[in-house]
Amino acid sequence: MKFKSSMTLFERAAKTPDNVFALALDKWCGGQRDTATLQLLA
Repeated sequence: MKFKSSMTLFERAAKTPDNVFALALDKWCGGQRDTATLQLLA
């Protein structure tokens, strides 16, 4: 859970859409982002 949350946060902070954080989420989290993290960022 912490990995998914961290990768979601770093993906949002990254300047490019195709970054290592998005790739990590795609590979190890089935492409899903952490909803709790996204809600905090909204």
